[in-house]
Amino acid sequence: MADGTQHGRQALDSIRALFPDPVPTLGIDIDGCVDEAPVFFRILTRIWPGQVFVVSYRRDRAKAIADLARWEISYDQLFLVTALDEKAAVIAREGIRIYFDDQPECLKAIDALTNVMLVRNGGNFDFDDQRWMFSDKTGKLL
Repeated sequence: MADGTQHGRQALDSIRALFPDPVPTLGIDIDGCVDEAPVFFRILTRIWPGQVFVVSYRRDRAKAIADLARWEISYDQLFLVTALDEKAAVIAREGIRIYFDDQPECLKAIDALTNVMLVRNGGNFDFDDQRWMFSDKTGKLL
């Protein structure tokens, strides 16, 4: 067991060495992201060497906290917004530089300094047709 712990510390130190100083703040959404891939986000939030902020369109703070605990998500702060466009404001204000969400509507207003990661799920991808689903407001056909 001690070897596993030591290996884990060495791996974390190796990951930290890859990042600039200061380490960019990570932001994640709950619904459509964490709940779609809880193991991935559990691992990511545990090894992320900087701050982790959860930014989610929810009203029930207690349920959000309980869900994050159930999935064993490590985070520094939880921000709940009441409108999708509020996410971009929180991301800019808090200096989040890497952000995961599943709704292009939330991602389009995020500044160019932030790397955005779109999580694929049944709400934004047609698995039968094998194509992304966008509205005229969020996508442009090339």
